[in-house]
Amino acid sequence: MELLYPNLLTVLSLANGERNQQQQQAEAQLKIWEVQQGYHYLLQEVYLKTEVPLQERWLAILCFKNGIDKYWRSSKQNAISKEEKQQIRSRVFMLLSEKNNQLTIQNAHLIGRIVRFDFPNEWPTLFDDIVQYLEDLVFSKNDLVSTNNLLIILNQIIKTVSQVRIGRARHAMQSKAPLVVPILVRLYIKFFQEWTQTIDLSLMEVCYLCLKNLRRLIPEGFEQPHKNVDIVEFLKVSIAHLQLLVVEHEKYSSDLLERYVKCYSKVYYNLISVNPTSFVLLPCSQDILTTFLSLLELKAEVIYNSNEEENDFWETLALKGFMILKKIIAYIYKKGAVVLKQRNEKEEVNMAIKKLSTEFFTPQVVQHLCDLIINWYLKLKPCDLESWQLEPEEWCNEELSKSWEYQIRPCAENFFQDLISFFKDILTDFVLNKISNGLVKNNNVEDILVKDSIFSTFQLSSTSIANNVNFDELLTQIFIPQGLNNDMVENKIIKRRVCLIISEWVSVDCSRQSRLSIYKFLVTLMDPQNKLLNDKVVKLTAIQTLKSVIDDWDFQKVDIQPYINDFIQLSLIMLDEMDFTESKLFILNTLAMVLERCNPLVPIDTLMQVLAIVPGFWQMSTDTNEMILKTALLRVLKSLVVTLNEKSPAAYSICLPLIKASCASGNSENYSLLGEDGYELWLSVLQYCPQSEINNQIILNLFELIRMGLLEGTESLPIVMSIIRSYSLISPQLFQSEEALELFRILSGYLSNMRDDSLAIFIALMDILMLECGDNQLFLNNLISSGLFSALVHYAIDEKQAVVSANKAFLVLSRLAQKSPETFFNILNHLSIDKEPFLTKWVDYYKSNGNPRNKKSNLVGLISLTLFGLKQGSSIVIQLWPTVIKYAFLFMEELNEDGESAVNLYDHDFVYEDINDYNYLDPTIAPHGENIRYKSLLERSDLVYTVKVSRLIHDTLTSLKQTLSSELFQTAISSTDAYTMEKLHAYRT
Repeated sequence: MELLYPNLLTVLSLANGERNQQQQQAEAQLKIWEVQQGYHYLLQEVYLKTEVPLQERWLAILCFKNGIDKYWRSSKQNAISKEEKQQIRSRVFMLLSEKNNQLTIQNAHLIGRIVRFDFPNEWPTLFDDIVQYLEDLVFSKNDLVSTNNLLIILNQIIKTVSQVRIGRARHAMQSKAPLVVPILVRLYIKFFQEWTQTIDLSLMEVCYLCLKNLRRLIPEGFEQPHKNVDIVEFLKVSIAHLQLLVVEHEKYSSDLLERYVKCYSKVYYNLISVNPTSFVLLPCSQDILTTFLSLLELKAEVIYNSNEEENDFWETLALKGFMILKKIIAYIYKKGAVVLKQRNEKEEVNMAIKKLSTEFFTPQVVQHLCDLIINWYLKLKPCDLESWQLEPEEWCNEELSKSWEYQIRPCAENFFQDLISFFKDILTDFVLNKISNGLVKNNNVEDILVKDSIFSTFQLSSTSIANNVNFDELLTQIFIPQGLNNDMVENKIIKRRVCLIISEWVSVDCSRQSRLSIYKFLVTLMDPQNKLLNDKVVKLTAIQTLKSVIDDWDFQKVDIQPYINDFIQLSLIMLDEMDFTESKLFILNTLAMVLERCNPLVPIDTLMQVLAIVPGFWQMSTDTNEMILKTALLRVLKSLVVTLNEKSPAAYSICLPLIKASCASGNSENYSLLGEDGYELWLSVLQYCPQSEINNQIILNLFELIRMGLLEGTESLPIVMSIIRSYSLISPQLFQSEEALELFRILSGYLSNMRDDSLAIFIALMDILMLECGDNQLFLNNLISSGLFSALVHYAIDEKQAVVSANKAFLVLSRLAQKSPETFFNILNHLSIDKEPFLTKWVDYYKSNGNPRNKKSNLVGLISLTLFGLKQGSSIVIQLWPTVIKYAFLFMEELNEDGESAVNLYDHDFVYEDINDYNYLDPTIAPHGENIRYKSLLERSDLVYTVKVSRLIHDTLTSLKQTLSSELFQTAISSTDAYTMEKLHAYRT
């Protein structure tokens, strides 16, 4: 079908119809036409004509917008021609009279995309044209609809260009901003006066769009807004208008008016964020700050008594007020170094900081702000107390997940932390006096709420005032006694606050003796027998605090030992008491941490009790919302297995089926949600498997799940490979199977692009397998057929790989060379690998080995290959022999294998890097099964332990002398340098 306007209109109509063959043919025709010249011009023709049915116009504008993305750039295949683009640009403002708002918005978006590509190079007059249109539409034609639509387009253009960080577009907009701002300011003032007199919503909407454009253009369009007369005038007027609308809020109450007020706050906030110096130097900056400070004070009671169902207008304004003040305080504290692109002169920055410090943030204002926050914004609101009473779990979980940027109390808390941090000299004694004076008040709920608010200031001040207070004294003499006070039911508020104080301070300043008091206090709060303390919010906060204390760097598990059993028993009781998944999840995660950090002090009977709850909770967690509980249960099981260590088989009846359920990739929902934690549990089971269980058939059968995990788990590759490594120590025979061949094929594909963490595990895996199976033909066949041996060789000699990484590959290859140099050379020949560059690179990289183990392992492999190659008359080996034997003598000098310290010479820097982790962290923990298996393998099979280099040299020389002719032997000896010759002579004599 030919591309003509009537045909296009017909096809668009069919494409909008019911799903049938004609509709599919129409879509296919549009696909054919989209690469033809003139197609996008005709699409524009369709949506510009108001007489065309709306559905066809809508489809046309969507197709056109998609076409801009695909074909507007001249570098694109089938790009729109320069002439067609010019014709399209000439008509983009012909839809200004459109009355369909959604179509106007779509038009604005597509114009924004064209501007992104063409401004300023192809469309230098863009902003000049818009200013001319605005002048004409407002002051000549008084066309409100077209003005509204043009302002929507301008807003999208400014938004698009502001996001550009590379190229000329943003700078070009800044050069035009002084042209656009005056007309926007004039229109804003004109329409504001008109709508406030007439309450005309149409005028109000157009005026709002002027404000919205200015909100974007002022911060992004000017380097120094405070030097522009129009901006200074507008901001001065805007704060007066803001004050008017706030005062007359009830009179003008509407969603649009509230959007106005929020937009003013965004103007100021964006300007402070982009250019704080310029904001502070504005003549009206102090009026702006004072206005928001007054709003925070005047509307504090209204905000305090509001609830979530009510209008959040005042709360939103208060949030912006705190955020504006927060930005200004940070600016003072950081001496103007807030924004990297700040270009103001140093004198201006100093002037701005001095103005703020002396004229606004005086000690009186700072203390007044502190009082205001304590009295209203940190206090729990009536709606909080109601939610605590009616829905304690839900309220507590919401408290844990609140975001400070969107909710008033968290925002006030965050702001207070800045206040106490930046003005600690003014506020430290002020806050401490508040605490001491507020202790005696405990007569009613209001007193308790104020005390809670005051205590929260101490909680929030931990990092700022730690050097000025003795937390241990305050904890034992004030906070814990206050937390144990049961005079009123409402004292649960203080109990919760004391827990939060502990959570915040324990990592800052808390002695071991104080921690004992904390453990006793938390056990008391969690005890269900104490009816006065039996509150879900208090309990959940207490267990949150327990997690913070245990997770701290200075935690000492011997201190908590008398309370471990109590904490675990009480946590299990709490699990039954809670109804919400989030609550149970938090308890389970804390339980897992207790088991992990307190290993091995948890009594075996208690561990069995924890194990016993898992099946029941697993069965209950069936729907998607509760599926997350299963991840927590898997983590608890992992901690249990680690803690049980050699007794871990007691958990197999529960662990092994759940591993299969979680890691079988056939069940995509289970796998995506549980796979990672399932792998963690699986790895723990293997690592802590005692020697008596290594033939457990269920464990061995799980091996068949590994292949899909390896294929699908790019993010979890390190842990999947760790599982494979564990199997190499449990049952090396598995790697002589067809399943192992598939694993090796996958690994050979991954090797060249492996991250360092995965590579370290892979090297340890291959090192173990070479020691275990290096002389097994089935294993070697798998290694060769899979391409993994070839991948290892090419990885080692790849110039793009770091020397350290290449040496790790040579380390693995050295194991095979030690086992059978003949087999090694045969494999190289079979795979047509050129021995000269390969062996030359290996010898060259040898000296870059960093630790004795790797150095000796490489050396043993090279000597083994050299001995065999010399006997075979290999030319490359004959060339490399002098270097290798020299390295052997140098190694003997560096490391005295016959010295007193020789016993511990190689007991560090294992290839399996994390084998000593648990021993290193805590010597009281017995080594796990994998640790024992690995070290047993090294002692049994590693030539690093069983052969000294001196003996190796002796045996090598003896073998060469017996095998080579006297002439060849003397030639080999004489080819070495003077140092080596001297050593050889001394050695032979």
